[in-house]
Amino acid sequence: MRPVLFEIGSFSVYSYGVMLFLAFAVGSYWALKEAPAEGIDRDHLYESIIISIVLSMLGSRLAFVLLHPELFRGEPWWRIFAFRDGGLVFYGGLFAALLGVFFYCRFRHISFLKLLDHASPFIVLGYAITRVGCFLNGCCYGAVTQLPWAVVYPFADGAGRHPTQLYAVGAGLLIFVLLRKLKRFKTFEGYTFLLFLMFYGSYRFLIEFVRVHESVLGFLTPYQLASLALIVLATSVFYWRRRMAAALS
Repeated sequence: MRPVLFEIGSFSVYSYGVMLFLAFAVGSYWALKEAPAEGIDRDHLYESIIISIVLSMLGSRLAFVLLHPELFRGEPWWRIFAFRDGGLVFYGGLFAALLGVFFYCRFRHISFLKLLDHASPFIVLGYAITRVGCFLNGCCYGAVTQLPWAVVYPFADGAGRHPTQLYAVGAGLLIFVLLRKLKRFKTFEGYTFLLFLMFYGSYRFLIEFVRVHESVLGFLTPYQLASLALIVLATSVFYWRRRMAAALS
């Protein structure tokens, strides 16, 4: 593990922060580069990226605080916004960013779903890059395992554990490739975005079985419940939209 990449005097540059920056930079650059070919105005996309960055950071942090209030009891209020300390929840960031971009698209009178179809592969690519930061930081590790690729995390108990961050990197890259390949079959606006939600929700539901989280309903964790809701909603809307598109063709 290497939580701190390097230091400049008394200032520490953290691995997670660097990978988070790279995630936004790479995803944004690639999305902006391909925007004209998808009929997306670069100025609109650029503005939506700025909104997404700000709201995804706030949403992911606030979701973490709500899920882990015990970590902040008795602490100064400003620790809620201490992003350098770590603690972000992808679902919270995704929901906040989507909400902000939705209202932005209404204001600009542009298609929300068309914008999301274009952005979805780059969102999951950024997710994969960010999970490299989790691995370097030594957080978000998995359950104890005897598998030969088990990793010992210095901040845990010295036992070999599932490198769930690396599983997440692999899953994110796979979903990125699938979305890039499947977009050629797009028949309605929202097609790629709904596939992204279905694929991500399925991956997240499965990986929770080897992650360390408290169950809240039987053997299901809060993230599995959120993933199930996401899968059901996205799948239902996907097939409804596909039937509507087929009826109009």
